[in-house]
Amino acid sequence: MNKNLKQIINYNRDALKGSQKRLADIYEIMFHSKDNILCEYNDGFRIKRETYGEVAKKIETAAAGLYDKIGATHNYVALAMDNSPEWIVAFWAILKSGNKPYLVNLRYPDSLTNGILKTLDIKYTVSLKETTLNTEHILISDLKGECQVPADEFEDEIAFSSSATSMNEVVCFYQGFQIAEQILNFEGILKLEPRIAKHYKGYLKQLAFLPFYHVFGLFAVYFWFTFFGRTLIFLRDYSSNAIIKTCQKHNVTHIFAVPVLWHTIEDSIIRQAKEQGEKKYQKLMRGIKITTALQNLFPAFAPEIAKSIMSEVTSKVFGKSVMFCINGGSYLKDSTLKLLNGIGYNTYNGYGMSEIGITSVELRRKPKYRNLNSVGMPFASVEYKIDDDGILLVRGSSLCTKKLINGEEQTFDGWFYTGDNMVYRDGGYYILGRAGDVVIGENGENINPDSIEKLFSLPDAKALSVLGLKGENGQELSIVIQVSEFISDQKLSALRNSVYELNDTLPKTSAIKNFYFTTNALVPPTAIKISRAQLTRKIENGEINLTTFADKKAETGGGEQSPL
Repeated sequence: MNKNLKQIINYNRDALKGSQKRLADIYEIMFHSKDNILCEYNDGFRIKRETYGEVAKKIETAAAGLYDKIGATHNYVALAMDNSPEWIVAFWAILKSGNKPYLVNLRYPDSLTNGILKTLDIKYTVSLKETTLNTEHILISDLKGECQVPADEFEDEIAFSSSATSMNEVVCFYQGFQIAEQILNFEGILKLEPRIAKHYKGYLKQLAFLPFYHVFGLFAVYFWFTFFGRTLIFLRDYSSNAIIKTCQKHNVTHIFAVPVLWHTIEDSIIRQAKEQGEKKYQKLMRGIKITTALQNLFPAFAPEIAKSIMSEVTSKVFGKSVMFCINGGSYLKDSTLKLLNGIGYNTYNGYGMSEIGITSVELRRKPKYRNLNSVGMPFASVEYKIDDDGILLVRGSSLCTKKLINGEEQTFDGWFYTGDNMVYRDGGYYILGRAGDVVIGENGENINPDSIEKLFSLPDAKALSVLGLKGENGQELSIVIQVSEFISDQKLSALRNSVYELNDTLPKTSAIKNFYFTTNALVPPTAIKISRAQLTRKIENGEINLTTFADKKAETGGGEQSPL
């Protein structure tokens, strides 16, 4: 590990442990290394960099401006922005001015967000530009003050919402203590897997891909790395092409993302290999087997060898700088894990929720363990327990202090019910699926759609979901596959046959009964994951039109372009 980084980690960790663990303490420790680079981004002409010291000055100015404008209300102020240096300025300025930030989920419909703002009695929204939210708007560019905000006004609570798969108003509240406990879990991660601190050419650069108003992005991307003086790389847009170019141009070392990104990468690599012929595809598969075996023998340095061996692949994706990847938010296909680890992008599966933060990551160094798709063991701040129904329960010092569901408060004094079916085996915990997604088979057996869905690796599918839909015999296991409206007849036929062949390998009791295509998006462009509850509602409301496999024909004879 970089000696300077080790000193920073030890200093910041000890300082946080010895503090009151308030957000004010986190801020002072985070910004004390003023010369470190906090962020990099491309302004359209060149790469720009800002240090922690430069951003801290902007925070002071914005905090003074907000204090002048609304005072220290000690109430919630909405923060409605995508990831950017301005988001960081606004987040800390709200706290420092004696107010509490509610992190607006920009993926929500306005009706849901406005309901939450009303519930929290929020009167102001800080943003880059005016929004359609029912509050008074304060542009971050207008917050320019010179007064000295009293230090004791610094607030100690934040709030953000869940993914809203139920479309209920759900708000989770965290204070500085719980956030400090989340940060301090980094120490245990580092002991088990030092590669999380691995640099490339002297820098650790985390891609700011996950939104900071989402639990995974807030804790694992923002707090874990900026607390220790590392660099965030901001994207101009979130297209596949922009992500790849940004990673290569900025030498990104860490990518934390959800399955949508990883599955897209796998599908693109497989598609491009197959388009070059069966020999090319088989060469790729043999190469992955060889590099995986090497990494199991020499986990410390073999990933770099793997990236070199697979350079024809990695040069078209993120390049050779990537050192550490984490998946979260939903299950990752086994084949995706094997491919990513095989080409030298060390990929680890994690677990967390809005209510509990990030609670575990599979940290074993050899890919033969990581490829098992475990979410690892619980961090030091939490405990896991599986109840009699197979549902994971979590308790600990890093869970949220309370949450509101449609305005009704819930506190966590004991075990939190996650709703996730989970099992412990082989030194790790494994997610079997959401209890609410279970489909009852014809023989009364509980069928977990996740366990079926992950078997379908379909490069020519833009997205897919296995779920229970209404059929002739009640709720029936179904598959919905999103395809391009311009998919060729040949690819459509091959896709249909692949699904039937894979389904024939399943036991009759858990085989799919209904098969559908759609050209409508299963995942909104900004979504973290497919929600089966939302998808079912959209199908029932006619927002997503389904065509049975037998009725679907390609609309043109042309092929479609690769997303990468």
